[in-house]
Amino acid sequence: MDVVTDPAEVLRLGTAKAPENLEFRRYLAAHGVDEKPFQLIAGEVQTHIDCTSCANCCRYSIVSVSDREIETLAAHLGVTVDEASRTYTVPDPDTPSRRILASSRRGCVFLSGNLCRIYNARPKVCRDFPHVAAGSHTLGTRPESHGRWAALCPIIYNAIEIYKHVTGFHPHH
Repeated sequence: MDVVTDPAEVLRLGTAKAPENLEFRRYLAAHGVDEKPFQLIAGEVQTHIDCTSCANCCRYSIVSVSDREIETLAAHLGVTVDEASRTYTVPDPDTPSRRILASSRRGCVFLSGNLCRIYNARPKVCRDFPHVAAGSHTLGTRPESHGRWAALCPIIYNAIEIYKHVTGFHPHH
């Protein structure tokens, strides 16, 4: 399987194909295409991608964390729950009663280079990224999310390109 793994090339190609990917989303909706083949393709693509060479998910995601996940972070870091919440999370601007992981221009507060400093205690949303596992009902069943991530995630970009061929999609340029 030939896949594009370089994040800069994925960004270039994914950005250039944004109009085509929008057309593909419309094609999928109009033809009632099942998402399970996409999920299987993405799972196969994922075996060819080293996420530590990219880490864009950690740079561009907004990660909601539950109280339980903050407790897990606190235990992992050896700090109090209050300190973990205060130091590593912020209120979600859309839902102030929820907390999200703090971030900067470089990404998640726990990102060091391309590696997660809390990998073994990372929140579920991080463990499940890119959310395309067969049978799941998250990113893998929301083609509009694919479009947002196609230029950022090598797994999503490559899975979409393969899925276009599988579904018989032909862009109208």
